[in-house]
Parts: sequence; C-alpha cells; structure tokens
Amino acid sequence: MKFSEFFTAPTVRSTAIRSGVIVGAILAIFTNIDWRYAVIIGAAVAILASVLLPLIMYIKLLPYKRFKESLGRRVLIDAPVRFLAKRGMVGGFFLLTESNLVLLSDEKEKPALELTQKDVNSITLGEDVGVIDIYLDQKQFIRFVSAIDEEIVEMLAQHGWNVTRRKDFYDHF
Repeated sequence: MKFSEFFTAPTVRSTAIRSGVIVGAILAIFTNIDWRYAVIIGAAVAILASVLLPLIMYIKLLPYKRFKESLGRRVLIDAPVRFLAKRGMVGGFFLLTESNLVLLSDEKEKPALELTQKDVNSITLGEDVGVIDIYLDQKQFIRFVSAIDEEIVEMLAQHGWNVTRRKDFYDHF
C-alpha cells in the first residue's frame, strides 16, 4: 500500500471517528467538563487519530515492504494472513513468487519461511472459510487464514503446486 492509501482507508477513518466519539462521550458523561468542551476534545482526538493511525500502520509495514523489494522476483500474490501458532493467531503475509511461496510473520525470530515445491507435500483448502493448510510431511503442517483463500489456491494450482480440497483429501484415506 502507498502511504496516501492509509489515510483514505475506511477502517482508519471509522476507527478515528469512533475514538473521538467515545472520548467525547466519556468526558461529557463522567466528568464535570461542559459538554461543548467534551465535543471539541472528542473532535481533536478524532483528528489526531486520523493522522497518527495511518502513520503507525505505515511504519509497521515498512519491514515487510523492504523484504518484498529485496526478493528481487516478481510477486504473483501478496496477501495479509493470520497464522495459527501455539499462542493463538499470529499476523503475517503470504507471498507467492514463480518459484516458491514465502510466509512472513513479524512476531517470530525468523520472520520469513521460504518453501519450494519440493518442501511441500500438499496444500489443502479447508472446509472452513478462509483456511488453508500447507502439509510439509505427514506430521507437520502450517495453517493460515486469508480473506482470498480461493484465489491463493487457484494461483498455486496454476503454477504446479499439489493442491487438494479438504473433502478430496480425506477421500484418499
């Protein structure tokens, strides 16, 4: 995303407006401040949040952008995902290049995991919406959730990856 796109993102705008309304309402209800000052302070919080939130989001995504540029390969799919980990869900990104797939996480010591077709036994689209499983062998797999799961699986199948549907996968056993 470009820096300017963060300012126009609907999520950022709605979060900024909600934070201003909540702060203004809390000040008007629970303090002795006149309601007009509470409205002015709430509006100031909304304006401040609408400037700070895009800046924080852009700074958070800079390491990912640098890594993507350092690959030196054409990226076919670039999608934000959530990985299933021992501590719960971990945020990250899924990148598909012509030769391998890259899983990025900003919450691990080693932020990138590059897998080739030799490393992956199969990739399965789960029955639950958005779930994709990458089986490395019979016991190890990587599970992640993405909003564009169908597009990811279709692109992987087009580029020669072993892709199965969950129902087809269990029919073989």
